Amino acid sequence: MTIDQSKLGQHIQEMMQEIENDQEIPGDAQIARMFTIVEVITPDGEYSNIRMKSNTRPYVALGFLEVAKAVQMKMMMGG
Repeated sequence: MTIDQSKLGQHIQEMMQEIENDQEIPGDAQIARMFTIVEVITPDGEYSNIRMKSNTRPYVALGFLEVAKAVQMKMMMGG
């Protein structure tokens, strides 16, 4: 089975464009650590699976999750 990877590629491309356009990020900054979460689901919704991958230590990944949760909550509240 082949899964269309274009959604993930488009998502990462959009994120990179946002990073490049962010005037607060210094020009000499580098991407250091990454943490991705992907949900794989069938069209009928019968199968769902969450995949996570990180290039960092587990305790740092847990910190990423906490920060991501706080950012998402703020966005949901209109902030």
